[in-house]
Amino acid sequence: MAVIDASVTIALVNAKEREHARCWAWFEQARAADESIVAPVILLSEVAAALSRGVGDPTLAHRVVQQLARSKVIELIPVTLAMAEQAAVIAVEHRIRGCDAVYVALADQLSDTLVTLDRQQLERGAALVTVRAP
Repeated sequence: MAVIDASVTIALVNAKEREHARCWAWFEQARAADESIVAPVILLSEVAAALSRGVGDPTLAHRVVQQLARSKVIELIPVTLAMAEQAAVIAVEHRIRGCDAVYVALADQLSDTLVTLDRQQLERGAALVTVRAP
């Protein structure tokens, strides 16, 4: 199983992203191995914001969010109070941005690997969970 963050998801859905090919290759390999892929439900708002602001395409952002919400490939996990509290501790103690700490907390709760392109998560999150780039 793998927890993916918004950086990987954005690279997957946007062929203009520098890491698109690398993320797509990882994604196809994970699917071929029948690996479960999960993300906290905040993935929706993070991807929507990145595509709307970064790409400047609100229509694309809406379409991708709808596809993610209905996806049978990426399971979206609700953020519980316990997860939010754990993420807050992670944010404070490891100086990880708030939403990024939620991905780390989910990977920790599931005893899973976090797959990310985010340097801060790769470096600081590794103190808590297995973290790797795609």
